[in-house]
Amino acid sequence: MSTPTPLSSTPAGKHALVYGGSITGLIAVGVLSHHFEHVTFVERDRFEHGPRVRKGVPQAAHAHILLTRGLNILGEVFPGFREDLKAAGALILDMTEHHAWCMGGVWLPRGRIGLDFTCQSRPLLEWVIRQRIQALPNVTVRDGSEVTGFQTSADKARVTGVRLQAPGGGEEELLEAELVVDASGRGSRTPQWLEALGYSRVEETLIQVDVVYASRVYQRPRGFEPGWEMMSLSPRLPEQRKFGNIQRIEGDRWLVALGGWLGEGPSATNEADFLEFARNLPEPHLYEALRHAEPLGPIHHYRFSHNQRRHYERMPRFPEGLAVVGDALCSFNPIYGQGMTTGALQAHALGEHLRQGLDGVAQRYRRHVGQLLAAAWSMAATGDLRIPEVEGKRPPGFALMNWYGDRFQRLATQDPETLRTFMGVVHMVESPAAMASPRRLLEVLTARPGSDARKHAPKPMAIASNQAV
Repeated sequence: MSTPTPLSSTPAGKHALVYGGSITGLIAVGVLSHHFEHVTFVERDRFEHGPRVRKGVPQAAHAHILLTRGLNILGEVFPGFREDLKAAGALILDMTEHHAWCMGGVWLPRGRIGLDFTCQSRPLLEWVIRQRIQALPNVTVRDGSEVTGFQTSADKARVTGVRLQAPGGGEEELLEAELVVDASGRGSRTPQWLEALGYSRVEETLIQVDVVYASRVYQRPRGFEPGWEMMSLSPRLPEQRKFGNIQRIEGDRWLVALGGWLGEGPSATNEADFLEFARNLPEPHLYEALRHAEPLGPIHHYRFSHNQRRHYERMPRFPEGLAVVGDALCSFNPIYGQGMTTGALQAHALGEHLRQGLDGVAQRYRRHVGQLLAAAWSMAATGDLRIPEVEGKRPPGFALMNWYGDRFQRLATQDPETLRTFMGVVHMVESPAAMASPRRLLEVLTARPGSDARKHAPKPMAIASNQAV
């Protein structure tokens, strides 16, 4: 594990504003605090003290992980962040030592690989970051306020601030800023507001996946030591479409998620149906664990209709003084766990461009972030588009890409270096191009992957016997 290098401060301007209390929005506030004399953070919800589910985060009751790259960026923005997160009760785990992962019917080998990720509830993660934000002397938090539109220069070539209002109406307030950052999520109104200012409508790419999943918190059984802290059962697309995940979170609890593509998720909210869905997964391990666990709350459902990417980089004209981050820019199928880390990469990229000065930062950032998102979007889209019923444009050589990817993953179960490369790409510390380097290409094409798909599987009977007393 490398120690993150704290961000250095590079003055760029007097005042910046971020609206939207998403994880990406919080990280963006932290980044901008290094570059502006003052930063205002605006959120429609009222923030409560402590880790609480907010109305504006409908997916808050479901699983969220930070991949290695995202965790490292947070450590750069907020020195000591790892320690804060662990002190709050979160787990920081090694991706293959603590994670039992069955991918497409093949269990990945276990053992330390040096790539960390976090396990905790979404409210806890948000609370830890927000405490760091609220402690910054140059940040003002304006919760309970809603952005209702942009303020611009007379020629509308620059966003110079926003109009604020209490949710539900009331007197508007103008708040000026040299840089406005939209972190308001999938429902961002930036496309409509720009169009009203005379800009062209931003192009959007949508991939309909209709992912449905349900989550529930359980008390981890006393004395239960299966040798993993997180277990993932990923389907062999397109033949299988259901998945299951169980991860240990703060309070010695389990957060369990069950779901599937094209609506094949749990359809009811009762315990019997939830367990039956787990029992019908291709592998028995998750069900065997749940049979002996005590539910601690209701079953929460969530439906994700489509991947959504807004191509601001393609717009012929775009105003200065504006940047779009997080789900407001690109929203992925949450099953792949890329969202928060990709958002952290965007906030980090914005900070890097601010080091070159405030002038032209909106243009530099939007073009760079379009390239930055290409790899993560391709990874998510490639998986979803394997299902014939999912509508979307398949790239040239799509079938060949899938064939190669399957062989690469199978080889990763036998070769430590191939596994390390694969996990490096998953955690966004390596480019996907690393999987197609001349050396890797030769190894994948000439290898004869073994057929022992269950070689690294946990033993269900051992798990079942460790019942709570």
